Amino acid sequence: MRRWRLFSGILLLMLSVAGLIYWETEGRSRILMAEVIAADREIEAGSVISADMLTIIQIPKESRVKSGFTAGDEAELIGRTASQAIYEKQQISEFSFIVAEDDLGIGESYFVIPAAWIAMRSSALRRGDYVEIAGAGGDSAVNFGVYRLAFVKDIDEREVRDTSLIGEILSERRERKDRTDSGSVIDHVEIIATSEAYFRMRRFAADKETPSLVLIQRGDSHE
Repeated sequence: MRRWRLFSGILLLMLSVAGLIYWETEGRSRILMAEVIAADREIEAGSVISADMLTIIQIPKESRVKSGFTAGDEAELIGRTASQAIYEKQQISEFSFIVAEDDLGIGESYFVIPAAWIAMRSSALRRGDYVEIAGAGGDSAVNFGVYRLAFVKDIDEREVRDTSLIGEILSERRERKDRTDSGSVIDHVEIIATSEAYFRMRRFAADKETPSLVLIQRGDSHE
């Protein structure tokens, strides 16, 4: 009986040690960690992504951004163009890239709405939102329609992003109501529109002595 107890004790001790070794060498990462794609070095805005720019890092699963890419998704990123600077070891997400050319409809392109035309806009505007563009005079007949924002820029042509620790600084967009900590002040925006629609706005706004367009936020999708 004593020998059996001794044997059982030694077996339990060995199992405990083996379990501890497994936890420290592999178990912890399997249960608590996620493998995500990150930048292997700093990537400048406008760079075309190549395989050597990417690396796989392990992070706690709760720190993974919803729009991020996991190990095995590298092929989806190669050839895409960065819309903003991506820091070394920063998670790469869907919002790290410019609007794909395939997203442009027939006859559409990117057009700038300069600060001098904008009478009113929300500080919560971000790339991908939809805005209704109307005249500032309150005339309901002066309405140019709803357009998607390709970029939201500050006066130095840098993209306006959220700097909260749980926001776009980690490549995860926040809800509009939570966009309270932007890295810079909105100066102008770029919309996706046809040339006909854009030049109609320009004819209305360019010669006005005061800003004459109102950008009314309509959400993240056009319904």
